[in-house]
Amino acid sequence: MKKLLIFTAMIGTFVLGYYFYFHHFHRTHLNITETTIVSADIPPLFDGERIVQISDLFVRSESCLDLLEHVIHTVNSLEPDIIIFTGNLFLPEGIQFEQRVTELLDHLNARLIKFAVLGYHDLLHYELTHEVLSGAGFRLLNNDSFEVSNQSPIRINVIGAHPLNNYESMTELLEVHAREDRFNLLLSSVPTFSTVAFNYPIHAQFSGHCLGTQDASDMTAPCFQFYRGTYQFADEFTLHVSTGLARFHSPYGLFNPPTIDAFLLMRP
Repeated sequence: MKKLLIFTAMIGTFVLGYYFYFHHFHRTHLNITETTIVSADIPPLFDGERIVQISDLFVRSESCLDLLEHVIHTVNSLEPDIIIFTGNLFLPEGIQFEQRVTELLDHLNARLIKFAVLGYHDLLHYELTHEVLSGAGFRLLNNDSFEVSNQSPIRINVIGAHPLNNYESMTELLEVHAREDRFNLLLSSVPTFSTVAFNYPIHAQFSGHCLGTQDASDMTAPCFQFYRGTYQFADEFTLHVSTGLARFHSPYGLFNPPTIDAFLLMRP
């Protein structure tokens, strides 16, 4: 009987500890990754500039708004020059918070510009997501590009890919928008688009979608090969896959807190 009580107490302590960590500390403890992108093609006036990536928020409840407030405060403290959002803003039950999300995202401060691309889940409520991101000052790139000048005649070129692109449409996008005379960045929620981007003058790709979890069921799955962290291709092309902000929605994210990714552009 005594052993049963001790065992029950241990189980209860574990459950309470897990609940406290998962629902309190884990929600607001943000992990910040720091990556340096080194290239001689970076324009001189962009040397030392900072890009901050957020991804996969999946708003579904009031607690997501609390997290988003903390994310915004943290991102702004990094003093980014460019902010990028790489998709998946709402779950269906979260679209009721569209006004509050717009107000919060509008408080993200980037010295130069804020970019966004869509994720698969954003296509379920495309017009609302577009309205929220545009209302918060993001420039939505949807199979097009935009050049950032930073008061310099030599600009960087930012390309945004639609999440439903296939090999042919990605090839067409990069044929048109990847410029040999520019430092080119690709934004896409789909990591495997990197297998196409590698063949073009793309210097770095920023993706999300996978939440840091590998999909080992299918070799063609977006998260089969590239699902978390930074991957280097022959010193010419860097792929970074963010683990995103929605980690607390799943027990798989117990030891992967919501993540913000920061990048420093450096000339050699």
